[in-house]
Amino acid sequence: MYSQKTMLRLFWTIVFIISMMIMTMMVGCASRTKDKEVKVYNIDTLNTDYVIYVIDSCEYIVFYNGSSSWGSHKGNCDNPIHNR
Repeated sequence: MYSQKTMLRLFWTIVFIISMMIMTMMVGCASRTKDKEVKVYNIDTLNTDYVIYVIDSCEYIVFYNGSSSWGSHKGNCDNPIHNR
């Protein structure tokens, strides 16, 4: 039906496509990840009010400054779910 030359071309084309897919997956997004810089602030030097809440033995800190506020988990709790 097909000649041996045509089948050989088809085989090498498939091998080339599969190898390109594998190389793309190996390079992929791994080189794009960047470590985020973590900044540590001294609360006493910040010009803002803050409140510390304890919920299920975990501490959360909330900062208030003018018309905006933000908060975060303090990261110093003994809850095993936060130590993963």
